[in-house]
Amino acid sequence: MRSLDPIASKYPDVTFYVVSYNEPVETIAEYIEEGGYTDVIPAGPVGTMLADLQVTRQMAMMVVNGNGMIYHRQVKGSASTWEPYFEALTTDPKAIPPEVEIQRQKDQRQQDLQLPS
Repeated sequence: MRSLDPIASKYPDVTFYVVSYNEPVETIAEYIEEGGYTDVIPAGPVGTMLADLQVTRQMAMMVVNGNGMIYHRQVKGSASTWEPYFEALTTDPKAIPPEVEIQRQKDQRQQDLQLPS
């Protein structure tokens, strides 16, 4: 989280949540307060949220666009590598993940090839 707070401060239009995987949300809130992190919000999972998002490990990081679509996810790595994703969503909060757009274009080309002439 230490590497996330300075990045979160750079993107005021992006909301950063830390969702507790196996600790009470109060513990995460205390950690955030003790660390002096200012732009990170503690949250607890709701219902089957973790299963629905296929979170199977304690450390899972996701960027979700304005439509609720997962724009990017990874299990390990530095938060600093995420800045291009935050830049994209700051520019367009409803940006479509690049791999989804690529697949959409491939599907469209395939459909175009199947159209009767």
